[in-house]
Amino acid sequence: MTQLEEIQKLYAKAKTYKIPKEPKPKEEQASIVVTPFDLDADMSGMDIKEGAPLKETMEGVKKFIALALGVTVEDVKKLSFEYMEDIVECIMDANNFKGEEKDKMDKLKGFVKSRGLKLQEQPNEQGTGPRPQG
Repeated sequence: MTQLEEIQKLYAKAKTYKIPKEPKPKEEQASIVVTPFDLDADMSGMDIKEGAPLKETMEGVKKFIALALGVTVEDVKKLSFEYMEDIVECIMDANNFKGEEKDKMDKLKGFVKSRGLKLQEQPNEQGTGPRPQG
């Protein structure tokens, strides 16, 4: 084997995950492919800064998820918040994050979870009841 062939064994390899991880009865799961980040990946979406404007934070999160899933930010915008926590966990697993990266991803996951709860608590357009999900 050549040096290049040996190095190619170390390239980032995509992993497939089922979302939601634990489906409800009669709920269909989607198979998503998460590609681990390479050395050129823009990881800035992992940095959740205290006091940063929500819009700025959300844009970074969307770019980060789009990069991991190999889709556009526009595609990520269409995803239901219901599945974001599972998706972030898949990104963590595919990249084998440990230490500081895991801490950042845990913070990102917490942000996604808290943002999803805030969305659920907002009243719908008629001003009554929770906002419908999906």
